[in-house]
Amino acid sequence: MNALKSISKLVSSIFVIGLLLYSCNQKSTNDNLASQLPSLTGPYLGQKLPGTKPEIFAPGIVSTGLYERDLTMTPDGKEIYFSVLLGAPHNRAHIVGVKEVDGVWSKPEIAPFSNEYGDIEPFIQPDGQKMYFISKRPLIEGKDNKYTYNMWYVNKTENGWSKAIPVGEPINGHGSVFYPSLTKSGSLYFSRKLENKVERIFRSKIIDGAFTEPELLPEVINSPDGVSNTLISPDEDFMIIPQIIESENYGGGDYYVSFRNEDDNWSELINLGAEINSPAWDYCPALSPDGKYFFFQRDAWTEDLDGKILKYEDLLNIHNGGGDIYWVDAKVITDLNPYHNSKL
Repeated sequence: MNALKSISKLVSSIFVIGLLLYSCNQKSTNDNLASQLPSLTGPYLGQKLPGTKPEIFAPGIVSTGLYERDLTMTPDGKEIYFSVLLGAPHNRAHIVGVKEVDGVWSKPEIAPFSNEYGDIEPFIQPDGQKMYFISKRPLIEGKDNKYTYNMWYVNKTENGWSKAIPVGEPINGHGSVFYPSLTKSGSLYFSRKLENKVERIFRSKIIDGAFTEPELLPEVINSPDGVSNTLISPDEDFMIIPQIIESENYGGGDYYVSFRNEDDNWSELINLGAEINSPAWDYCPALSPDGKYFFFQRDAWTEDLDGKILKYEDLLNIHNGGGDIYWVDAKVITDLNPYHNSKL
């Protein structure tokens, strides 16, 4: 009996020691993981500011092996949000954010309002009080909405962002809508997929707190072949328009700019050139709040694979190069202004 008690005490002691060792090892592992996270300080996640040659934005933090696009940020630059897409078989998308807290940037986290539905294309309006985004979440609880994209928004509160609220009529309810962007004066630009499956650019204005009936913008910027993911500048003086124009195309779709004058006339489209566009489909433009930097999505791997003998490292680069976010000095856009930067 005494022998059994001794053995029982020994087993208990070993178990306790094991728990202590496990706890210590877990703490050590967690500490190691924490130490591997970079301590980022300064504007734009502490990244070196780009010149007129595009650079990948925040590699390993924002631009990773995942598929990232659709960048936006608060007016003070202390919160940055972007979309992360998962391909088949998951087919999910989430809005992810990083924040500067006490001078140090946090690690990326899924935004609390971006849950099990497909959420993409966030845009924080110029005053920072609302974030608009596109989602497949149901407009009516319990009613499936997986085939239609609608526009939603969240309000800025003292505790972060509010629950998601649908924008409603006359923006939603007439087919899928995409890529909201707003001016300082409250004009909303977005694209809508029409019955013929072609997207067109629309504009709606806020009057007495409500959006007006959207107006179709002129043919000079609405290509017959369709457009996608239009971005308006905060001062409404130019618009970035991804689309296909076969005669001057660098790939599946390029970034173009059209400038607006004081009479609300739009210039002919100007291709942003080979430094910005890639042989792949490019379609997610953004601007920093002060308008100094142009952010855009493109595939990092752009080499033609036809007839090429690949190495394993090439496979990794191709996978990790899909859908990264780049940035560049916005002079590559504003210097193209045919109105010679006159007062618009």
